Amino acid sequence: MGSTGKFLIPAVAVAALLTVSGCSSEDKPAAQASPSELAHYTAAPGPATPTQSPTTAAPAKCVKTSGMSVVQLTAYLKELRSGSGEYRSRGLTLDSSGLNFTPEAIRRPCEAVTVKLARYWVDVEKTREETAVSPARYEYDYTLINVTSHKAGPKDGRVPDTAPPGGADCQGTVSVAYLGEDIPLGSLPYDLELTDTTTAVPVEVDGDGVLSAIYVSPVGVESC
Repeated sequence: MGSTGKFLIPAVAVAALLTVSGCSSEDKPAAQASPSELAHYTAAPGPATPTQSPTTAAPAKCVKTSGMSVVQLTAYLKELRSGSGEYRSRGLTLDSSGLNFTPEAIRRPCEAVTVKLARYWVDVEKTREETAVSPARYEYDYTLINVTSHKAGPKDGRVPDTAPPGGADCQGTVSVAYLGEDIPLGSLPYDLELTDTTTAVPVEVDGDGVLSAIYVSPVGVESC
């Protein structure tokens, strides 16, 4: 059996006498302290615990992007994570409201970055009716609506005038945010899912400079 060590701590009796008194130039009686005021007492730090001056946290460093090439800026924006904390989320994305810039606090750009936004009409045509053993088949035909340039950042927020166009009967839309060369039509997706909702959903678009892409399904697809 092992022995149990005992630590002896000498008791210290501390008596504090707080006397509140005062006088004014007009010899008015001093204000009496309330019991609650008298209860607030903080011992002065001893020689072993010196008083430390308050410190200010250093601001997060930003990334200078003005001298980056298209390849470097593309890689940087693809790796820039969102401040939401969601897995694999990006700081610059397209959604139903357009370009959304909400990067994490670290590694955010020092200045605004310029990205391109291409919008396309997607005309849908049914080429085969649905059967008991196979789904209906559709073909997609893309038409460029426009290509615009927009600045995002360095502050968080949505970029104005970047919302995707709404779909129509047998016609949806695809919007692509990218850098560098324009997107060839052959790089756009041809396996789009036709849904009953017009909410924008992410899609994959081939291309080294592609940052984000969304698709709005057409309405009334059964009549296409």
